[in-house]
Amino acid sequence: MNIKTLLPIAALAFSGFAAAGTRDVNSVTVKFGDLNLRSQAGVASLHKRIRNAAESVCAQYDTRVLGLRDGYDTCVKQAVEQGVKAVDNANLTHFHVVKGKGVVVASN
Repeated sequence: MNIKTLLPIAALAFSGFAAAGTRDVNSVTVKFGDLNLRSQAGVASLHKRIRNAAESVCAQYDTRVLGLRDGYDTCVKQAVEQGVKAVDNANLTHFHVVKGKGVVVASN
């Protein structure tokens, strides 16, 4: 299956931020039909798009207050992981796991 659009990257408000019994969901659509996911450059570009989208949907939790910063970081991490999983591409998954360090992308 060739997925051209990741629908959506969502960030769920977690217990520390959401009122009891509610779940706020923000989402962003990430398009990547222009990228070659068999190349390292394409994979890196998609990962960056996913990260940017995650930062966007988690922006409501962004703060300079150190004690609250963990909520934003957790939100971004979970949203990126969800986005990578939704694409379901071995090259992107590998890139995400090793955080792009020393990655050699090979695909058949």
